[in-house]
Amino acid sequence: MGKGRVIAGFILTIVGLVLGLLGGLVAIASLTGLPVAIIGLVLSVSGGKAMKASGNPAGLATAGLVIGIIATVITAIAFFTCGLCVICAAGVSAAV
Repeated sequence: MGKGRVIAGFILTIVGLVLGLLGGLVAIASLTGLPVAIIGLVLSVSGGKAMKASGNPAGLATAGLVIGIIATVITAIAFFTCGLCVICAAGVSAAV
C-alpha cells in the first residue's frame, strides 16, 4: 500500500525541486513549487512508514525525504524572495 505513496512522493519532490530552481526565473514556479514539494515530502514520509511496517525496503522513501527537504527549503527561499520582489515592485510603481 505504501509503495504508491512512496513513488508519488518521490516524483512530486523532484517536480518541486525543479520548480524551486526555476523560481528565480519565473515567479509562478515558486508559488506552485512550494505546495508540490511539501505534498511530496508528506507522501514520502507516510509511504516510508508503511513500507517499513510491512517489512519492505524504504530506500526510495528515504531519497524522497531528502530531496523533499532540499526542495522545500529551495522553494521557500524562492517563494519569499520573489514575494519581496513583487512587493517592492508594486511599491515603486505606486510611487511613480
